[in-house]
Amino acid sequence: MTIGKGSRAARAALVAAGLALAGTAGVVVAQNASEKVVKVPDNVLSVSEIESRLSAQGIKVKEIEVRDLIAEVEGYDAQGREIEIVVDRRNGEILAHKFDR
Repeated sequence: MTIGKGSRAARAALVAAGLALAGTAGVVVAQNASEKVVKVPDNVLSVSEIESRLSAQGIKVKEIEVRDLIAEVEGYDAQGREIEIVVDRRNGEILAHKFDR
């Protein structure tokens, strides 16, 4: 992943997320002045597995964006509210969620 010219806050958030995940076993982060590379383990959840797990919880998935060990999901909950969910691809744990207004 290359972090280009963007907001300082966005870069800081990506770095913080990468550092949080870098402390886990099986993840290698290459340090380079121009680019950070995260080696993703083979046993992470696929997009279809994430969608199946969320569907079982009543979430209708609209879009899934995968970034290394994190999946950012947009969809609708069982009440029809638009929701954004952050999922850990290693274990399917929902790390964060928020409802769009």
